[in-house]
Amino acid sequence: MIKLTPHEQKILDLIKKYPDVIDDPEKRKVLAKEHGLTEKTLRNRIGDLRKYGVLPSPKGTNLAIIDTEFEDIDLFRIGQIIWSARKEIIRNVIVVSILSVILVFILPKTYRTTALIMPPSSSFDSGLLVNNPNLFSFQNIMSSRGSNTNIFIAILKSRTIMQSVIEKFNLVEFYNVKNYEKAREELEEVTNFEIDDEGTIRVTADIKTGWLHFVKDEEYCKALSRDISNYFVAKLDEVNKKLKSEKASQHRGFIENRYYQNIEDLARAEERLKAFQEENNTVALTEQTTAVIQVATELVSQISISEVKISIGKVKLSILEETLPKHHPEIILLETEITLLKTEMTGLNKQLEELNYGKKEITMIPGFSEVPDLGLELGRHMRHVEVQNTLYTFLTQQYEEAKIQEARDTPTVQVLDYAVLPDLKYKPVRSRIVIIGFVLATIFSMYFVYFRFRWQLSTSPTRK
Repeated sequence: MIKLTPHEQKILDLIKKYPDVIDDPEKRKVLAKEHGLTEKTLRNRIGDLRKYGVLPSPKGTNLAIIDTEFEDIDLFRIGQIIWSARKEIIRNVIVVSILSVILVFILPKTYRTTALIMPPSSSFDSGLLVNNPNLFSFQNIMSSRGSNTNIFIAILKSRTIMQSVIEKFNLVEFYNVKNYEKAREELEEVTNFEIDDEGTIRVTADIKTGWLHFVKDEEYCKALSRDISNYFVAKLDEVNKKLKSEKASQHRGFIENRYYQNIEDLARAEERLKAFQEENNTVALTEQTTAVIQVATELVSQISISEVKISIGKVKLSILEETLPKHHPEIILLETEITLLKTEMTGLNKQLEELNYGKKEITMIPGFSEVPDLGLELGRHMRHVEVQNTLYTFLTQQYEEAKIQEARDTPTVQVLDYAVLPDLKYKPVRSRIVIIGFVLATIFSMYFVYFRFRWQLSTSPTRK
């Protein structure tokens, strides 16, 4: 609520009762004399009440007198206050808009360029092993470590590449900083490496001109933005090839050591197999065992025949001894035959026994009792040789592939889009700045006029 002094309230009551005194000097003089005032005093108080917004201005005769009992001035009165200062507001808006236009033409311009890189392959090229899926590839272990896309991002953000870019384009001088560390901080702020939804890697460089620059400065910044983006891509390929070469070299060294070790192991396994075969006459154990069985079968058959002949001879001999004298020639002949059969059977049994225990000085055929142990030991030796042979085949292929990987110098980065010279600036947006300046100037000018009026109202020296 507007606080009026008792004197001002008395004048306001008179004006409400006699509103014509506002614009009629004669009536004002008569009214002042009737109430013990001078016309000048009454005129001055009317002017104060106009300043407070309680009375209309001289040009606003249609505006009703504001009731001092209200807490705030109504919106219509606010609009009148603003309208009364419209020239000042328009002047302020024009000045700020002009300053905004001048500002946008001297502001630094930022130029942005972007290079697009394909996501890297997640594994090594398998040249020799692709046709042999049964072999285990050591390279598949190496290729399963995380995402190569994130490795690319890490390489791009590394101090090595940042330092190289700073030296290549003399960014210490361009950014006007004291050392490489400050230049690297500036470079990190204006470069961006991000992974798109499709998995591609976007390399972006923003280069900003100085204040109040010339066309040649803009052209230089355009070219610098393009060159920095493309240089990042080139250095990424260079560093990645170097890392892959070092990894391939370490891989080749490991495979090479294991390859030569395998050659030695294979030679020792073959020598042990040869010695075992020579010692135990096991050139071909299966065939030799078959031969043993055949020989034993024949011996058993001959022994059985001899036993049958001996039995028959004994029966004949007992019959002859019953009918003929003891020294009869037939009896002597039959006894001789029986003795010869027994001698033959003893020899056959001895041969059968030698087969069973494998007398090496007599036969190249192993004995029956030794066959299981010999077969087990021979199988172990042969399996060891087979394992070393398989490993030799695998390591030979791995070794050759590792040498190829170490020697290859093909690009490791696939570039979809190289950065090109930008035609338009990235920022600032001039129209946006001018519009914002215009809107803010209008709003703040209105607020300034209104609050200035309230402040003048509250600090008027005529108010007690």
